[in-house]
Amino acid sequence: MSSSGHDNALPLQPRQVKLPRHRLRSCSTRLRSFHLPPPPAPLPPTPIQVICISDTHGTHPPLPPGDLLLHAGDLTEWGTFPEIQAQLDWLSARPHKYKVVIAGNHDLLLDPNFRINHPGRWQQALKAVRGSQYNGPWEESRTDQDLQWGGIIYLQNTSTTLTFAHGNGAPERTVTIYGSPLTPQYGLSAFQYPKDQDVWTSTIPAKTDILITHGPPWGRLDGVKKSGCPFLAREVAKVRPRLMVFGHIHVGYGIEETVYDTVEWAHQGILGGWAGWSSLFKMAVSTISGRVLPRSWRRAAHTTTFVNAAIVEGWEQYKVKNQAVVFSL
Repeated sequence: MSSSGHDNALPLQPRQVKLPRHRLRSCSTRLRSFHLPPPPAPLPPTPIQVICISDTHGTHPPLPPGDLLLHAGDLTEWGTFPEIQAQLDWLSARPHKYKVVIAGNHDLLLDPNFRINHPGRWQQALKAVRGSQYNGPWEESRTDQDLQWGGIIYLQNTSTTLTFAHGNGAPERTVTIYGSPLTPQYGLSAFQYPKDQDVWTSTIPAKTDILITHGPPWGRLDGVKKSGCPFLAREVAKVRPRLMVFGHIHVGYGIEETVYDTVEWAHQGILGGWAGWSSLFKMAVSTISGRVLPRSWRRAAHTTTFVNAAIVEGWEQYKVKNQAVVFSL
C-alpha cells in the first residue's frame, strides 16, 4: 500500500535561533565569570546612614533612624492633591536630618504637562478618590503649587548638595544627589518617555554621589522581564554614583553591588548594546592582569550600590511587604 507524501517526510528538526550579538554577549558573560575585581574602597570613619524607600503608594511603613531619608517616587496610588499632601505631611514629620523625594509615574499632580495632555486620565484619578478619606471638592482645584513641602527637598531632573557634620572633630562631608522621575512608557502615566528614546545621555552631573530615579537601569533589579532602561544603564556606568536608589518594579526589591572597573564597564556596555568586540578584548586583557597581579597590589575600585527600595507588593491592592533599606555611605 502506498502512503501519502507526508508519511515519508523527514521529521522536522528544531531550529536554533540566535539573537543579534548573542555570541558577543555569551563570551562577555563567560569572561566576566573569571574576573577578580579589585577591592572596594573602605568606608569613611563617620559613615552617613541613608534610609531608602520607594513605591509607598499611600502607605506609611516603619522607618529606622538615619541621617538621610530618600524616597524614589510613587508616593501615592492616584496622584491627587490630598494623597500627595498626606504623604508629604508624613515624611516631613520623620526625624531624619534631610529628606529627599522624587515623583513617580503614579504621582500625576506633580506632572502638569500630563494633566493638560490627558484630562480624561486626570478626571479618572479625581473620581477614584472622591468619597474616600480625602473627600472635599475644594481639593480638586488645587495644583502642585499649593503643596506644603515642609522640610522636604524635591528633585525633578535637578541636583542638591547636602552637608553632614558629625562632630567630635570629624570633618564635614558633602553629598551631591541627582533625582529624576522619568521612566519608559508603560500604560498612561506621568513622567514617561518612549522606550526607544534616549533621554539620559549627558543629563546626570559627573560628580553625583547619590542618584535617585523612579525606574531602574536595564539589568539592575528590574524584574524577570528586564524592564529597566538601557540608556539609563549606560549613563550610570559613565557617572558611577556611589549609590543609586529606585523602585517602580516592585518584584525587583533588593540590593546589588557592582565594581565599575574596566571589565564591568565593558560587560555592561556589551549587554546594553553600546560596546562591541573591542571592549571584549579589553575585558580579556584586564581579566588576565587581575589574575596575575596580587589583589592587594591593585588600587581600590569605585563601587556602585544599586537599591530597589519598593515597599509594597502588588499593582492594585497595595500592601507593605518590604522594609526600608539602610545603607552606610
